[in-house]
Amino acid sequence: DGKEVMRSDQQMILLASLQAKTFMDLYTSVADSQRENLFRFYRKNSVLIWNGTSLNGAEIIFNALKKLPRTRHKIESLDAQPIITSLEKKHTSLLISSSGKVKFGNQNPVKFYQSFVLERNPDKNDESLFYVLSHTFRYQDTS
Repeated sequence: DGKEVMRSDQQMILLASLQAKTFMDLYTSVADSQRENLFRFYRKNSVLIWNGTSLNGAEIIFNALKKLPRTRHKIESLDAQPIITSLEKKHTSLLISSSGKVKFGNQNPVKFYQSFVLERNPDKNDESLFYVLSHTFRYQDTS
């Protein structure tokens, strides 16, 4: 019935929002204080577009990210959408959009926007539910 479908859709969106908040809290915490563990978020098929530069694969992404100065992120907005990939309405992917400010080393904070497509982790031995399939990061114009 229509009400049941609407309730199911609302629950899916709520779940996506909770998963996005959990993911972003963990990701920014690791990026800011345990960068050596960032590789755990990515796989060999992951892609990062960093201010227009494409980086492909977990090893290349991790090697680029670990070269950044120490960071401190402040997420100011967060949105999530489940990506429905089957007729059974099971979402196996998640689109996360966020913006905020990041401070690199002793520099002034810079505004940024980023998005993630998270894919359900196929490795049952891995404790993480999702991995980063696609990550786009872009500085925002401050002029």
